[in-house]
Amino acid sequence: MVAVLGDLRDNRDLAVLAGGSGVAGLGAQLTLIGFTTELAGSGAFAVAGLFVAVAFGAVLGTPLAGWALDRVPHRLLLVVAVFAQVLLPVGLLFGYQRPPVLYGLVALLGLCGAVVWTCASALVPVAVGEDGAARGHAVLSSARNAGSVAGIVLGGVIAAGPGVQWAVMLDAVCAFTHLALVVVWLRADRDPRRDDGGAAAPGGQWSGWVLLRSDRLLLGRVVAQAVVGVAVAIALVNQVFLVLGPIGGNEFTYGAVLACWSAGLLLGANLTRRVTTTRGLVAAFAAANLVLALALAAPARLPHLVVTAVAWLVAGACGSVQNATLNGLVEARTSDAVRGRVAATAGAVTTCSGVVGLLVAGVVVGAAGPLSALTAASGFALVAALMAVLAVLRRDHLRASVATPDPDRAPDGQGTLVAGSGRWTPRGR
Repeated sequence: MVAVLGDLRDNRDLAVLAGGSGVAGLGAQLTLIGFTTELAGSGAFAVAGLFVAVAFGAVLGTPLAGWALDRVPHRLLLVVAVFAQVLLPVGLLFGYQRPPVLYGLVALLGLCGAVVWTCASALVPVAVGEDGAARGHAVLSSARNAGSVAGIVLGGVIAAGPGVQWAVMLDAVCAFTHLALVVVWLRADRDPRRDDGGAAAPGGQWSGWVLLRSDRLLLGRVVAQAVVGVAVAIALVNQVFLVLGPIGGNEFTYGAVLACWSAGLLLGANLTRRVTTTRGLVAAFAAANLVLALALAAPARLPHLVVTAVAWLVAGACGSVQNATLNGLVEARTSDAVRGRVAATAGAVTTCSGVVGLLVAGVVVGAAGPLSALTAASGFALVAALMAVLAVLRRDHLRASVATPDPDRAPDGQGTLVAGSGRWTPRGR
């Protein structure tokens, strides 16, 4: 924490990006928590629809941001996206009682949020330099997670007291604060037309899928991430019904329990730092899913507030391990020249599968009820763990990735890549 504060004190641009991300995360959770509790009385499909709208906006916003960042100065794009985040809550205040308007505006908020996050991430290397980019991204992510935790807790308080209108107005205030920070103090910028000599070549973004599917380990890992994403979707859609139903809590209790999940994300970020080999990354993912399966099953067997809070803290930490190991595996299995494309493709696949997972969650929660739905979620987490175990047993981590053509970067250093063949030859054979 001291190191993070030191980074922010020494670099104004990084402080603005991190502070803006934290404020944006706080405001977004205020609106999300407010409308989740507002729609709880309308059933599981209404709540799932809210999450689907946010995820659908993110699915559209991420490639849109990638396209725009190749053509528009980054700071200008960030200002426009944050300004839209100021205006959209105003529309919500007047139209949230009509479901089509609510879901449409929430989807646009999700789209703007994806653009804002992508812009901020792209400006981090400009603000801190390429050598400090990894540390800068960690600071940015920590700030957003911390803001989300605060927003979840405050959102529960507002939902239990003043109501959703106040949550939406505070979201608009947060967006305006973010806009002021960017306009007044942010100086970091990058103009791709000047730096790169023009827009990116058309069609180049599609090669990420070709590279991903050429690596059986990476492709299987992304599919397993999608499977466990269904478990997470069920748990998050189900939580409001679990807290307000079998546990007997209120809106504040719901926000407090959900904050435990976000707090777990912060704690879990440190659990995989020493895991560097591909086998270790896959094994850590399997272990995280086994623990997640147990954590999700615990409230189903004992629906108590303390049990659920602890389970959600553990589940959040497991989710952080899942994300970190996927990023680490992409890092270990790809070369510098193609890593961005493979990472973007993997992110797009998991995001799109998340939308499907939310639809599945609506069906499961609506049909099975709060307790049985958690048991089903535990089953999905267990399936993802078994997929990772099978990958290790099949020794997929010893297979070469054509996305890593350099034999000096062989996975785990246990073999050599036969040039031009895409085949992996273990040492000693």
